[in-house]
Amino acid sequence: MTKMKKFSGKTVDEATETALKEMGVELEEIDIKVDNPGRSGIMGFGGEPAEITVTLLKDIKAEKTTKAEKTTKAEKTTKAEKKSVSKNKKAKKSDVKPKANKNFTSKDDEPAQNESSENIQEVEKLSSELLDYFLSSIGVVADTYIREDSNTSRVSFEIEGEDSALLIGKRGETLQSIQFLVRMITSKQLGRKSNIQIDIEDYRRRRVRTLRNIARNLAKEVVDSGEERTLEPMSPVDRRIIHVALSKNSQITTESEGKGRDRFVVIKPK
Repeated sequence: MTKMKKFSGKTVDEATETALKEMGVELEEIDIKVDNPGRSGIMGFGGEPAEITVTLLKDIKAEKTTKAEKTTKAEKTTKAEKKSVSKNKKAKKSDVKPKANKNFTSKDDEPAQNESSENIQEVEKLSSELLDYFLSSIGVVADTYIREDSNTSRVSFEIEGEDSALLIGKRGETLQSIQFLVRMITSKQLGRKSNIQIDIEDYRRRRVRTLRNIARNLAKEVVDSGEERTLEPMSPVDRRIIHVALSKNSQITTESEGKGRDRFVVIKPK
């Protein structure tokens, strides 16, 4: 049976970060259902916390595999019984026992066709409509493009417009929230995980380059001084960029510390 856990926070992002920390997993390893998006209220009154239900994707996959195996077994049993009854009826009519056809292959045994191209087109269509809806609903005039991606299983969007800074938000938090919602709703509607990336005015690439440079410079300071350095609080995605950028540096180690939205990376000498 699939194990589900509930988490809450001031925002969906905060609840998600809590879930990632407590479960010790990455964002790509879980399925998130937003039970209540929460609201801040007015002057501290009437607010509600955001609530989410988190399920490990491997548990969902395991449950689907088990159900599929049971269904397949039941179908095979039913077919075998029907075939046996049919053979018995024929034997009574002709008193001749038919030979088994060893080369017979049912349609159920044929390998499924690769539908990855069709799946990508479905994701593109639905996520594009959702993205346009979100932008228009908040009164933002912008152009969205589907960008070529080296990752053939991912759908990448580029947004351009006068309100780019507003859509990106502080440290890319608004952009991350838009991507999270589009990815979550698309996955929910299609019934499978959808790999979607949204970028605004090439912000993500610039952000990755900036974080990598910061990481390397701070790592050099740590090695030279022998003292640890602490970065500002970051999202799980940004922290991962720092960890990966310094993963091959044998002179330092990196650790994430703090709680919720205040988690940050510490670079320490070995």
